[in-house]
Amino acid sequence: MKLPGSLAAGAVVGLIIGAAATALVLTMRQPDGQDAPEARMGGGRGGYVPAVSIITAEAASVGKTLDVIGEGRALKSVALTSEATGIVDEVNIAPGKRVSEGDVLLRLNDEQQRIALERARAQYPIAKANAERYEDLLNTEAASELEAEAAFNDYKAIEADLRAAQFAVQQRTIRAPFDGVIGLTEIEPGDYVRAGDVVTTLDDTSSIVIEFAVPQEAARNVEIGQKVTARLASGAGAPQEGAVTAIDSRVDPDTRTLRIEATFENEGGDLLPGAVFAVSTTSEGQPAVSVPGLSIQWDRAGPFVWKRGPEGDAVAAPVTILQRTDDIVLVSGEVKPGDLVVWEGADRVRRGSPLPGLTTRQSQPSSVGSANASGPGAAGGSE
Repeated sequence: MKLPGSLAAGAVVGLIIGAAATALVLTMRQPDGQDAPEARMGGGRGGYVPAVSIITAEAASVGKTLDVIGEGRALKSVALTSEATGIVDEVNIAPGKRVSEGDVLLRLNDEQQRIALERARAQYPIAKANAERYEDLLNTEAASELEAEAAFNDYKAIEADLRAAQFAVQQRTIRAPFDGVIGLTEIEPGDYVRAGDVVTTLDDTSSIVIEFAVPQEAARNVEIGQKVTARLASGAGAPQEGAVTAIDSRVDPDTRTLRIEATFENEGGDLLPGAVFAVSTTSEGQPAVSVPGLSIQWDRAGPFVWKRGPEGDAVAAPVTILQRTDDIVLVSGEVKPGDLVVWEGADRVRRGSPLPGLTTRQSQPSSVGSANASGPGAAGGSE
């Protein structure tokens, strides 16, 4: 029977579609009889490599962060006082001036003391020679022991007068005891200064010591050498990094806190003595693994990450979240440092999906919770 033209054309199209479907089914079998990529993917879509970013999990530690308020002081600080009373003759003090150890800062009138010093210097060699002469006479029995002893005592008295005169002159000159910066002063030549009057202050600001206190419960979380960050309590300026250099030996019985000192290099002079600082420090904690926050996925069993297995396929690794910030998560579980985990595009991955290798290694912070912790930057290995 002869079919109408439209039916004949439809039959031909049907045969073509059937043949194509048969060919597609046949291509789903590998020559060795194994399933095609889609079958190995356990429900993947078409056997394609998902567009994801791969990153390396990094070793980290979970530490406890302490945020407290501290006060800064100079590494060395002294209020320079006058040891003598008199009229000021010379002033080499200017606020903010940097001086070196031994520099003359102020000198009192010392004319009277110098006269006494010259007199003692003149008498000293005479008394010494007289004592030596009587000692020789005593050895030859030309002088008595009493005369020799009197000459020796006169020599020692004049020697003491000489040393006292030298000290009196030194007392009337104030020198810098160490390198530092001069503070404010109102002393001028001609002023009358009494012994004990404060002349000026001197601070060694090459380093700043910030003192702060932590609760007694947190005392065990601080140790010598631990890193500390500090910035002005107002939030102005960039944070500075230092380290714990001293820990008090006892807890304050009134406040139940432990005093800590941290030292900060201050070559630029950004930190000022007496300022109030916001201090943050993170203690060393239990070992952990650092991964980006986007890596964390959830199922009925809890959180997990997709990691690249030995065969290059996606493996769901259960984890326990230990600590997190906006960008970084510290975990423990079936992911180890050095494992390749999916960062971006984790929602496109299915168990068994083929994953690309790492093309760009993205470093992770070793810990979270510190004031300057930051997250991942550009994506690595995105395809």
